[in-house]
Amino acid sequence: MLARLGQREWALIAIALTLVVALLWYFLLIVPLRQETELVRQEIATLIPERDRGRQAQRALPELRAAIAQLQAERQAFLRALPREERLAQVLSEILGEAVRSGVTVRSFTRSPTSAPVPEVRAVNLAFSLEAPFPETYAYLRRLEGLSRFSSLSGLNLSVQGQDPNPTLSTSLTLTLYMLAKDLEAQTTAQPGQGGGQ
Repeated sequence: MLARLGQREWALIAIALTLVVALLWYFLLIVPLRQETELVRQEIATLIPERDRGRQAQRALPELRAAIAQLQAERQAFLRALPREERLAQVLSEILGEAVRSGVTVRSFTRSPTSAPVPEVRAVNLAFSLEAPFPETYAYLRRLEGLSRFSSLSGLNLSVQGQDPNPTLSTSLTLTLYMLAKDLEAQTTAQPGQGGGQ
């Protein structure tokens, strides 16, 4: 049967086979390659912004390191400036002296330890109950803020007593004192001795 085929039939068979091979080549090779190329392009499009952010972060890295070094130096300076002990008698003497100068009556106070925001720091709360008219109370609070200690005021509550034009205020507040933690204090006192022995 194949022997009876003429040149025209062989040509048509060759063309048909070529078309089949071309279609198979297109659908099995070209189409998957195009899909893969498109996926790679999409991935590149998503990676370019990340690359740009990485380059920006890399350019900002020296400034960030300098800022971190500065913050660490400030933190060390702060820790060195903290008092090593509570000295409650001295603090109470200052607080009561400022109360007398301001014309404020201290009715009561209580002391309680509290947690500090930094591990190297200890904190103590002093809760006060005061009585005085508003101008004297305000002046006293300003003086407390100016204490020569690392401290903060919180929990301020005011209530009016009486109907006078300048009534007496009952005030409660918490003064938090900050000092160096005991274990860090032991390290800082041990370091100079170690340095001298070397």
